[in-house]
Amino acid sequence: MDNVLADGPRFQRIPRHSFSNCFKLDPLLDDNLEQWPHLNELVQSYGTDLVKDEYKYGHYESIGPIPFHNQIFEGPDTDMETEMDLANARRITLQDSTEVEKPSTSGSHFSESNFHDQSNVEMSKHFGESPLPAYEPVFDWENERSTIFGQRIPGTNILQNNSGLKIAVKVLSLSFQAGLVEPFYGTICLYNRERREKLSEDFIFHILPVEMQDKESSSEAHGIFHLDAPSASVCLLIQLEKPATEEGGVTSSVYSRKEPVHLTEREKQKLQVWSRMMPYKESFAWAIIPLFDSGVSSASGGSASPSSPLTTSMLGSSSKEAAVEQVAKITVDGKLGYSSGNSVVVEVSNLNKVKEGYTEDSLLDPKHKVHKPVKGILTLEIEKLQTVQVGSEKALDNKTINYEGNQSSVADRSSYRIDQVQNAYLESKSSGRKEMERNGSMTGFSNTATNYFQAFDFRTTLRNEPFSELFHCLYVYPLSVSMSRKRNLFIRVELRKDDGDIKKQPLEAMHPREPGTALQKYVHTQVAVGARVACYHDEIKVSLPAIWAPMHHLLFTFFHVDLQTKLEAPKPVVIGYASLPLSTHVQLKSDISLPIMRDLVPHYLQDGTRERVDYLEDGKNIFRLRLRLCSSLYPISERIRDFFLEYDRHILRTSPPWGSELLEAINSLKNVDSTALLQFLQPMLNMLLHLIGSGGETLQVAAFRAMVNILTRVQQESVDDGERNLFLVNFVDYVFDDFGSRQPPVYPGLSTVWGSLARSKAKGYRVGPVYDDVLAMAWFFLEVIVKSMSLEQTRLFYQNLPSGEDVPPMQLKEGVFRCIMQLYDCLLTEVHERCKKGLGLAKYLNSSLAFFCYDLLSTIEPRQVFELVSLYLDKFSGVCQSVLHDCKLTFLQILCDHDLFVEMPGRDPSDRNYLSAVLIQEIFLTLDHEDLSMRAKAARILVVLLCKHEFDIRYQKLEDKLYIAQLYFPLVGQILDEMPVFYNLSSVEKREVLIIILQIIRNLDDASLIKAWQQSIARTRLFFKLLEECLIHFEVTSYILFFLGKFSDFLCSLKS
Repeated sequence: MDNVLADGPRFQRIPRHSFSNCFKLDPLLDDNLEQWPHLNELVQSYGTDLVKDEYKYGHYESIGPIPFHNQIFEGPDTDMETEMDLANARRITLQDSTEVEKPSTSGSHFSESNFHDQSNVEMSKHFGESPLPAYEPVFDWENERSTIFGQRIPGTNILQNNSGLKIAVKVLSLSFQAGLVEPFYGTICLYNRERREKLSEDFIFHILPVEMQDKESSSEAHGIFHLDAPSASVCLLIQLEKPATEEGGVTSSVYSRKEPVHLTEREKQKLQVWSRMMPYKESFAWAIIPLFDSGVSSASGGSASPSSPLTTSMLGSSSKEAAVEQVAKITVDGKLGYSSGNSVVVEVSNLNKVKEGYTEDSLLDPKHKVHKPVKGILTLEIEKLQTVQVGSEKALDNKTINYEGNQSSVADRSSYRIDQVQNAYLESKSSGRKEMERNGSMTGFSNTATNYFQAFDFRTTLRNEPFSELFHCLYVYPLSVSMSRKRNLFIRVELRKDDGDIKKQPLEAMHPREPGTALQKYVHTQVAVGARVACYHDEIKVSLPAIWAPMHHLLFTFFHVDLQTKLEAPKPVVIGYASLPLSTHVQLKSDISLPIMRDLVPHYLQDGTRERVDYLEDGKNIFRLRLRLCSSLYPISERIRDFFLEYDRHILRTSPPWGSELLEAINSLKNVDSTALLQFLQPMLNMLLHLIGSGGETLQVAAFRAMVNILTRVQQESVDDGERNLFLVNFVDYVFDDFGSRQPPVYPGLSTVWGSLARSKAKGYRVGPVYDDVLAMAWFFLEVIVKSMSLEQTRLFYQNLPSGEDVPPMQLKEGVFRCIMQLYDCLLTEVHERCKKGLGLAKYLNSSLAFFCYDLLSTIEPRQVFELVSLYLDKFSGVCQSVLHDCKLTFLQILCDHDLFVEMPGRDPSDRNYLSAVLIQEIFLTLDHEDLSMRAKAARILVVLLCKHEFDIRYQKLEDKLYIAQLYFPLVGQILDEMPVFYNLSSVEKREVLIIILQIIRNLDDASLIKAWQQSIARTRLFFKLLEECLIHFEVTSYILFFLGKFSDFLCSLKS
């Protein structure tokens, strides 16, 4: 028999795909993570490949559809003699067709004709075609197994599931009525205008005049923004900057004049010279583009858009998408728009010019003065991308978008016009066509490189779900500086490791404002020109060190810059300094106010030095800023940080032997906030399992209890109402790993501590309410135990095996197996006792124990698993109460659904399949059960199993079918020995049993049949009684008559 599990390795390694751009591990720690064990766990939890067990949920590949042939039905005028003649004629035809031998194709995919030739012809050597296809014309293995109580369903891989909407935004061009002669810079982000908050980090772009473009270094970037679902309040916030205006030079008002005025050559020359000299920028204009709103006016007082730009119908059927497409092609002024290929070109014609710096909070304030509109057009291309579960980001990185036409000229393109900041119309196209068109190179920009910037979604840090990737950044938002006199003020921001040497260079941790460059030592904000209260809307992104010391801090340097024309570039003058220690302020979500020091002296962070320093504005807190920490390495919860700290001390053996601080930290995890608990769920579970697997007894018990508490909270507090929480299923199925044997197996320690608790409960000791939670989460622990064994089995054997051979089963050590047996016995007792009380938990626990044995059959020596099965049957021996018997049938139903059920050995080396013998015995006992539902369930189990074997592509050889028939043939003998049991069945149950008998007999060879009927004439007569029952219960009689004819031959052979 062909083993489908031998086709490849058991564990599939799934590479992780990062959807963020904000993590770069400290290079000093890259090769030295062992000194920070908790950090090592975090990096492994987020960075290593996902590990999926290919055996866990079973494999089933069936043959093709069975071709049906016209069958002979008994008509009203058909006598018995005619019917026998027709049946004999059909038999002769089938026998003649078998003269040519057909090669076996067992283990390969069967086409319809291949199966018809192989199965329907070769099998006709016995009794023609199988009766099962007619009885079960549409056999669906997945559907049948889904009816099993407590059936495991593979969970969606949420770690790779990039669900929701993805919108790509590309800046095509910027044009002004006065002309484009100086560089412009800008940002685009997702913004919630109702709450006035940013939803994503900024996507930075710049637009250069033709004269300043560097063809070799120019690049086109696409900003990719993620949305969970459409919302009327979600929009794109666009903010533009330009070089700070020269005093006495050409002001930015030239871009907002009402009359059409073009710049003179002198003005153009002055702007070009000044922009090359001036490295600092000032605010210029902003615009808001609602994405999903159809009835809300813009902030600048514009009218509402006549249609919804991106409705939920875009996520639905293609017919709805077509409707949206037609609506989207009508612009605000009623003219027909133009769609370029798969995306929508949006012309933002109402950029709101600003006269001074501003904060994003005040942008939509009703009191905020509306300035003159800019006489220009910003052209964007907005595209709804398909969200793919795995590999979408990698596909984006390797592909480009092909556009037609010249994108540098706005006049040459028809597009959507947005007057008064109207809605951007997004058009949804088929994903297949879009991916096909991502193959070419960009046209319109020569020698340009395309890159995709994945804007980090700030809502990632607020969701109640586990972090799945590494991100470790701090976003700094300087808001305002209140001074007593007007200044041209800007702020330089840098990250320093300590304050001892003020001349020491800062860390290279600042993300640049210029796209495509490396991390820098510092960045600066825009210039607030001539303002007493300087306001800023800059977003400064800081790459944090993986581990920061108490002295890590942000240093802000305030500069005044003279904006007058001189022979050389303006030199800024330092006004003051402000410092912000990370350890004390990084977790704050509210605004922070700081004083500004006049001078920077060594050790400026120390309290004694700060008291002696001179401050601006009499030491008032005149500098206001805001921080946003986005980190999957640094938890906000102090209790989790304490646990990480004590975990490090324990692993490094720097804590006392008794580890009281660690025990206290473990016990305090039960009070962690639910959001933080879910976000750091995966590394915390890994650490607790590590402690359970390698700690002392006291530490094991504490870690086990804490883990039970965490699992119970996750199950109860998450939105998932299933018996197997999706987050926990993902942890077991994908995340849990031994990380290449860098961690010892956890199954010995886990089974020991759990078994100890179970035995204490069995002896009558009070173990608290936690034990009920243990039983509720038993499925999780049992699956972790099996996966830990499987990883060890693969590591021990796989590398030393010749290519193509199976990994042999692992023989558990006697001590470990004895511990598992004791644990299993205690859990069976709980099932037995709780079933009698009618508690629903017992049935789920029973299914968990069945799947535990199911999984072990693929991992350890099968005869060790048979010990557990035997222990189960001893607990549920004979004909039990209905609820207990139902549990037993469910147990067998799950166990016998194993991929290698047919190929299982006997309990003794001389015996055949142990599981099939047990199944037949228990099924026959159930047929005599007083509960009619138990009888029906038992008969149905056998029908489903035989259908699964019959259509299994692995078992299409003649010898395979014969072997299967011999496994089930003892059932026929038991029925013949106890015919009253059969007669007491209902008609439906009789049909199920009879079709089983027909299928078994059909696949037996002549020798086996003759040997069986030679035992006694009485048994042969009883068999004909069964065939008479077939004539009664089945409408198609020719098949049964064919059996009668065949057995007439047997009777003749017996006489001879």
